[in-house]
Amino acid sequence: METRKVQKTGKSTLIVSLPKKWANENEIVSGSLLFMSQNQNGDLLLSSDKSEPEQIVKLDIGNKCGAPLIRDVIACYLAGYKTVEISSHQLTTMQKRDLHSIVNKLIGPEILEETTNKVVIHDLLSAEELSADRALKRMKNITRSMIQDALSSLIKRNKDLAMDVIQRDNDVDRLNLLIARQFIDILRSGSIKQETHSPISAFNYMQAATNLERMADHASKIAEISTQNDNELPREMTDEITRLNSVYTALIDDSISVLLKPDNQKANQLIDKTKEIKKQSMIMTSSFWERDDDEMPIRLVVAGSMERMLDLIINIAELSINLHNAV
Repeated sequence: METRKVQKTGKSTLIVSLPKKWANENEIVSGSLLFMSQNQNGDLLLSSDKSEPEQIVKLDIGNKCGAPLIRDVIACYLAGYKTVEISSHQLTTMQKRDLHSIVNKLIGPEILEETTNKVVIHDLLSAEELSADRALKRMKNITRSMIQDALSSLIKRNKDLAMDVIQRDNDVDRLNLLIARQFIDILRSGSIKQETHSPISAFNYMQAATNLERMADHASKIAEISTQNDNELPREMTDEITRLNSVYTALIDDSISVLLKPDNQKANQLIDKTKEIKKQSMIMTSSFWERDDDEMPIRLVVAGSMERMLDLIINIAELSINLHNAV
C-alpha cells in the first residue's frame, strides 16, 4: 500500500498526488477527468472510467438442451453478463423452446435476435430500475401473500387459489436470482455500484432473499397439499391456522423492515417473539401427531412447513444483527 501526504494549496483546497505507475497504466495526463465516489464506510473510491465494460459471453451449446442448457444460461445471468450469444450448428425446436423458457424465468433478459443457428439474449434492466432493497420488498410482499393464500386455500378447499399460489413461486424465484446477480455485479463493478449498496449490505440482502425463497417454497408445498385435499379440516385446526396466518405475515414484514434499517434491539425482540411463537406452535403440532385419521398427512406437512418458516424468519432477523455490526 502506498501513502501520500495531503497538501494545501490556496486558502482551503487540499490536494494529493496520484501514484505515477497507476497514472501511466490508466493513461492519466494533465486535464484527464477522474470520477470519485464515497462508499458506506467513508472510503473514497477513484476511477478513471465511469462507464461499465460491455459484458458479453458467447456459448456454443452444440446439442445441449433441457436442464443443462438452462443451468448454463442462468449461470451467465448470475455472473452479470448483459448479453449472452448462444449458437449451434443448427438450433433445434427444443433448444429454442428451452431458451424462451429461460427468459421467462429471469427479470430483465429478452431475446433480441433469433436465427437458425444463433439466439441473442440481452438484459434490458439496469440496477437503478429495480435496486436490491426494492426487489427484496417486492419479494417479501409476494411471499407473504403466498403464505396467506396457501393457508386460506387449505381452509376453504379452494383449489384455484392453491394453483395460483404455486404459480407465484416463479415470481419469487426470479427476484431471488435478480438479487443474487446484483450482489455479484457489485463485486465485479467495484466503485461504480458501491454508490448504491455496499458489498456487505448486498450480501445480506442476498441471504435474506434466499430465506424468503425458501418460505415461498413452503407456501407452495402447503398449496400443493391443498389441491389434493377434498375433506373439511377439523375446526380446531382451521382456527389455529387462521390465527397463525396473521401472526406469520406480521413477522415477515417485521423481519425485512429490521433488515433494511438494522436495529439490534428490534432484531433481538423479533427473534425472541418468533421463538415463543414456535414453542407454542410445537405444542399444537404435538397434539396433531397423536391422532390417526385421514388428515394426518396434511397436518404433518402444514405443521412442518410453518415451523420451518419461523426458523427462516429468525435467520433474517439474525442477518439484521450481522449487518448492523458490520456497517
